[in-house]
Amino acid sequence: MDTLFMQQTAPAKPWAASQHLQSIPATVAPGQTAGDAEYFSGNGNSYTSSRLTASLPVFPDVRPICLEDKPLFDSILSAFPPQVSELTFTNLFAWRKAYGFVVSSLLGYLLIASSKGDKLDFLDPIGPQSMKKAVIEECFKRSQAGTDVTFMRLPSDTAELFADDTRYAVEEDRDNFDYVYRLQDLTELSGGAYDGKRNLIKRFRKTYSFEYSPMTEADIEESLVFQEAWCTLKDCASTHGLATEREALQEMLLNFQALGIKGGVIRVGGKIVALSLGEQLNPETLVVHIEKADGEMVGIYQALNAMFTSAQAASFTFVNREQDLGIPGLRQAKLSYHPHHMVPKYKLSHA
Repeated sequence: MDTLFMQQTAPAKPWAASQHLQSIPATVAPGQTAGDAEYFSGNGNSYTSSRLTASLPVFPDVRPICLEDKPLFDSILSAFPPQVSELTFTNLFAWRKAYGFVVSSLLGYLLIASSKGDKLDFLDPIGPQSMKKAVIEECFKRSQAGTDVTFMRLPSDTAELFADDTRYAVEEDRDNFDYVYRLQDLTELSGGAYDGKRNLIKRFRKTYSFEYSPMTEADIEESLVFQEAWCTLKDCASTHGLATEREALQEMLLNFQALGIKGGVIRVGGKIVALSLGEQLNPETLVVHIEKADGEMVGIYQALNAMFTSAQAASFTFVNREQDLGIPGLRQAKLSYHPHHMVPKYKLSHA
């Protein structure tokens, strides 16, 4: 673990005057208010989640996410497996600077939000579905006056809770729908629909003498050099999206072991020319966070996709390759692999 990127737990940031009671009954989980306790009565699952989040500030207090939060996230995401690609600790930690991610708790739920100025964009609260609508409504109530509060990247089951509630506006967020593929489709590329992919991989195999291997700590330094060369070629510094992706990839590589993610590299002539990083999203699904390759090598991206999923996703049924961000070329590329299904996402705000 690279200590340069380790952070100490930051003090909580108040978003509104805290009204927490000074005397908390013994039946209330640590870190929860007396008013929160009623939500746990007779609900063992909710109380379990409240114990997991007890070390976090209670909303409206928040603090930045840090590497030391990983055990907490691992525990609660294991108890409540997500479907949307944003909800992995690696994603949230790696992109924390770009999005200003902060963490908190409320009614026993884990809250993650992007904090930028007076704007607070929450992700789906993590905890039992039964209480989620109440938690979201309470977030709106407790937020500081003048703060623009929205919920983003919400899965369908959460958005549906507000479908008939005229106090809120629910908006489909197509640009952030996740593309989910059957592992078998990506590894076998069977049938006429994948003729083009197979041909590109054959061309790559025929043209280059290469080696694919799982990424280890020994590959990190060379992977960082490769990514810097890629960014120099693409002029990452002049494009906000590429600049923030560069920062996120550096975080993943420098904290590779601590984050426990899976990686793979392709070498040609002994040098890394492609890399991929991913991890478990839920028990059925591997999510691919990053792919980088020397685009001058025809077929390398197709080869990397097939090799990485074959080597690292063998125990999964599906592969989530995240969203297209509304970029036409990226959408076309993701659709060309014929997703098994999409994971819809929604935005929620006051009407």
